[in-house]
Amino acid sequence: RIRHRDEEDSWRPLVRGSAGLLAQAGAIDGLDGLPPVRLLEVIPGVTVARSGARTPPSNQFETGRFETQEAEIDPSLTLKVAPTPNVVIDATLHPDFAQIESDQLVTTANQRFPIFFAEKRPFFLEGIEIFRTPLDAMHSRTIVDPDYAAKVSGKSGRATFAMLLASDNAPGDLSDGERDDPALARVAGRNAQTGVLRVRSDVGDESYLGVLVTSYDFLERHNRVGGFDGRLALDTRNVFSFQILGTWSERHFYDPDLDRSEYRDGSGLGFFAEWKRSGRHLNFTLRGDGRTPDYRADLGFTTQTDTDRWSADVRYESEPRPDARLLLSWSLANTVLSQWNWDGRLKYAYLYPRLTLNFRRQTQASVYLYADYLHLQEEELGRRRNATQGGAFFGEPERSTIYKGVVLDVQSQPAKQLSFGLTVDQSWDVFDYDFGALPRFPRVSPAALADPSAPLDPGTGRGLAVTARVEVQPSDSLRLTFDHTRNRLVRDDTGRVAFDEKLYSTQALYQLTAFAFARTRVDYDSLHANVRGQILLGWTPIPGTSFYAGYTDDLTRGDLGSRHGQDGLDRGLIRNGNTVFVKMSYLLRRTFGPE
Repeated sequence: RIRHRDEEDSWRPLVRGSAGLLAQAGAIDGLDGLPPVRLLEVIPGVTVARSGARTPPSNQFETGRFETQEAEIDPSLTLKVAPTPNVVIDATLHPDFAQIESDQLVTTANQRFPIFFAEKRPFFLEGIEIFRTPLDAMHSRTIVDPDYAAKVSGKSGRATFAMLLASDNAPGDLSDGERDDPALARVAGRNAQTGVLRVRSDVGDESYLGVLVTSYDFLERHNRVGGFDGRLALDTRNVFSFQILGTWSERHFYDPDLDRSEYRDGSGLGFFAEWKRSGRHLNFTLRGDGRTPDYRADLGFTTQTDTDRWSADVRYESEPRPDARLLLSWSLANTVLSQWNWDGRLKYAYLYPRLTLNFRRQTQASVYLYADYLHLQEEELGRRRNATQGGAFFGEPERSTIYKGVVLDVQSQPAKQLSFGLTVDQSWDVFDYDFGALPRFPRVSPAALADPSAPLDPGTGRGLAVTARVEVQPSDSLRLTFDHTRNRLVRDDTGRVAFDEKLYSTQALYQLTAFAFARTRVDYDSLHANVRGQILLGWTPIPGTSFYAGYTDDLTRGDLGSRHGQDGLDRGLIRNGNTVFVKMSYLLRRTFGPE
């Protein structure tokens, strides 16, 4: 694909309307009977780092003391063995999984559900596709800091299999202050034991059936997940995908009637079903998924439970006109979705029509309209009122809204050296959940303005979300990237700004040679007045052999006066922490077998 020339080439003709791409690919013959080769790779590594951190302040008007720690040396060892051509064993001991590239900044204000971050660590990325399933029952970033991990993967006939075991140090890795807490003393130094088993068998050219089992254990938190999934290509145009999962947990479950977590057993069910019909112009998708209230997948990623959701999507794509002077193609789509809880109450629904226009110079312009119904109950955010306790909401225990919005999205790469994108989302009657966005934005609901400690008082407001990105490549060696995100909401009932969060990121990457690079990155979050920067030099001649040297810094604007209603307390930029590090590894490789 040559984006800036609107050109896409393939060796084999690709038929529009076919449900699968792999079945249309070419075939390579003549590779049968190759002699087996066995492989052994050993990658010793070491990270040397010296960090500094600010101690907690003694009162709200102090900034604490910055202390530099002694340098730490962390050796690691990674092993790869291929006893047969179709089986690979990977193991790692005390790996350093400090990310060379940090996660992209995301908006955190007014968020009810967890935010997804993609995996970036090489040990987990290799072969990760076999663990992916529609319900995200396995998300490797839930294994945060393993002391050791092992993975076996391979193929036998039409079956592909993988098993992952890890001992995660993160749940018991407490700070010095936390170790002094008697309630946390039994957690210190304890590891979570995790395991995943995946088997998938091909059926025909474009279909498969699979089984997934996961296990998580940490003190009083135990979780088992198991089920099966599949993809069935009914013909060249129709594909049916599904997944059924059962979960069993022994852990603390929050009870809104008691306003506390109770330790008990809980069983859950998750399902996914999707039918896709592809055509040259008209495409249709019917999808359903759900999770019962006690569904838990501790090694997966779950945004919400107690859901039963169904949607229908219809899309019409025009015939491409590659010789047109301006408009190459267009598409018109609409999605209808409804979501209930398992008691049968409608919780969420939306209507989502959209129009997309594709122009020359890889330019795409889209207009989206949406109308969303949201029904909110206080037990979703806290305790449920009864005869012995008040509820999580001030006033009515239930709220609902139909919020509307329009989105304009433009993406373009007019030249090889330049690409940009802009998305503007203007919405009305969207909920402010009344969480506040401290330190800059306290709660602004009527209840909170009268009493800052009042229960939550969700209300509607006008929202604005903007995302912009510009990438400039003045030469083959240098690439510059600029990102900006803004998310703002103003309450209707009080006219106050509930939050206005602005994120800025800039990155410069210079490719010194084919294997060496220099990169700088600076991120700024206006909500926390936080600046994070990194300078990194890297050299990776082959996978496994690498050298990195870098410096990271974390600073906050110490405007204590605005936080505490006083003047003269602006301390400028306050350093929260910094790290200087060198990370290196070396690949030792040997193959065994016929020359």
